[in-house]
Amino acid sequence: MMSKSMFYPSMNNAYTEAESPLMTPGELAAYLGIGRNRAYELLRQDVIHGIRIGKTWKVSKEAVDMFIRKSSKIA
Repeated sequence: MMSKSMFYPSMNNAYTEAESPLMTPGELAAYLGIGRNRAYELLRQDVIHGIRIGKTWKVSKEAVDMFIRKSSKIA
């Protein structure tokens, strides 16, 4: 018999709430030290690549780090 976690990966999620690979715009704003409205603006303008799930924005820490490297001309 197959386990439920095969069909519902969130039931066996290796990430805790504190270390989720995705950030909300509020978490993005806090991480970058900017306002929430500016975070939404960066997402809407696709300056930082995020995804929309319904009305909710999510952005990966990897995308944010890429934005930082690109903006600071590190990479």
